[in-house]
Amino acid sequence: MKLLDRRVVLVTGKGGVGKTTISALIALRAARAGKRVLLCETSGVTQVPALFRVAGRGYDPVEVAPRLHTLSITSEAAIEDYVVMQLHFRRLYKLVFRNRVVGPFIDAVPGLHDLIQLGKVFDLERTQLGGRPAWDLIVVDAPATGHGLTMLASPRAMMELTIAGPFHDNARDIAALFEDHARTALVLVSLPEDMPLKETEELYQRLGPLREAVHGLVLNEVHPAPVPDPALYRTLAPTLRERADEAGREALAIADAALLRTGRQDDARRRLQALGPKVVDVPFLYRRDLGPTDLSGLLPAVEAL
Repeated sequence: MKLLDRRVVLVTGKGGVGKTTISALIALRAARAGKRVLLCETSGVTQVPALFRVAGRGYDPVEVAPRLHTLSITSEAAIEDYVVMQLHFRRLYKLVFRNRVVGPFIDAVPGLHDLIQLGKVFDLERTQLGGRPAWDLIVVDAPATGHGLTMLASPRAMMELTIAGPFHDNARDIAALFEDHARTALVLVSLPEDMPLKETEELYQRLGPLREAVHGLVLNEVHPAPVPDPALYRTLAPTLRERADEAGREALAIADAALLRTGRQDDARRRLQALGPKVVDVPFLYRRDLGPTDLSGLLPAVEAL
C-alpha cells in the first residue's frame, strides 16, 4: 500500500535528525499530488510555518502552500476542545477544569496529555466538510523517539487504567485508528551516525505490533560520494599521492576523509535495511535555514517512500 493512500502518517526519530523537515516533505509531496493535507506539530512546537516563510497561528490551521495547512497541537487546547465537546459550554470548562484543584489533577493523570493530542488527530481525521473528509491526509510530526513511543502507547495505557467508561471508549477508538495499518503509517528518521542509528533500531524493536505500521525509514543528511568510482580511486590513490604536489596531497586527504564518511553512510544504510522496511536517502544541505525552494529540491528524495 502506498504511503499517501493512508489517512495518517506519523514521523518520529531522535531529536535533531530532521523529522520536521521530513514531515514537511511528505506533506508537500501529498499536496502537490492533489491531496488536501494537514501537517500537525505536537507539544506546542511551531517550526513548520517558518519552513514555508509563513506566520503560524498555533492551534488554528494556516495554509502554508497550496492544499497544505499546518497547526500546532497543545494538550491544553486539545483538552479544552474535548471537554467542551462533551459539556457544550466553554465557560463551564474553565470553571471546573482550570481551577487550582482539578487542573493539577488532570496534569498528573499518566499519559493523558499524550492521549489528548492523539485524540485531536483522531478528531481531525474524521472531520467532514461537504460530505467528505476535510483532510485527505494528516501528517503528524510526532515527538522524538522516547516520547513518541510513549505517545503511541497512550491509548492502550489509558484503556488499562480506566477499564470502562467514556475515557476508555475514546481511548479504544483512538487506538483503533493508530493501530489500523491500512489507515495509519509510521516513518522513522535517522542520521548516518551511531547514536541516532541505535535509537532508531531500539525504537523499531520496542514498537512491538506497531512495527507492521512502519512504512519506511529515512536516512537523512546523506553526502554524495566524492568520486564516481571509489574502488578505482583507492587503486590509483597511492600513485596519485607520489606524484602530487602539496596542494594535490591536501585535496587527496580531503577525498580520503570524504570516502570514509561515505563508508559510514553505507554501513548506516545497511543497518537500517536489516530492520526490514524500505530505506530512502535524503541528501545533506549545507544551509540550515531551509525554505520553500529547498523543500522543493528535496522532494524527489521522498518519492520512493
